Amino acid sequence: MKKTGIFNSEISRIIAKLGHKDKIAIVDLGFPIPSHVERIDIVLDFGKPTFEEVLKVILKELKVEQVILAEESSEQFEEILKENIPDVEFSKISHEELKQLTNNVVAVIRTGDVVPYSNAILVSGVIF
Repeated sequence: MKKTGIFNSEISRIIAKLGHKDKIAIVDLGFPIPSHVERIDIVLDFGKPTFEEVLKVILKELKVEQVILAEESSEQFEEILKENIPDVEFSKISHEELKQLTNNVVAVIRTGDVVPYSNAILVSGVIF
């Protein structure tokens, strides 16, 4: 049995196979996920787990070099990202562009978050 790290086997597998510049998305409850992209649905209840709860766990194993979020995202959401992922490049694009960009991610992790525009794409970095 695994002793530490991410215990969700699907998320653990995805992170282990990411290479430099690969992308994963963490999205809210209502985000439209392209049918051809791997969906990891971890919604437990309305609002649970939150985007931030999921992000904190993912960051235990994933090196991030860039975060892409929607211009429509709240300042509070952006602050959550910056507090948890300091010293990385942040890019803002329209929500429509963000939805289009998810066509090119390795996987989408769907949270139970119900705060509008609580969606981000994480670009994998390198550890050396």
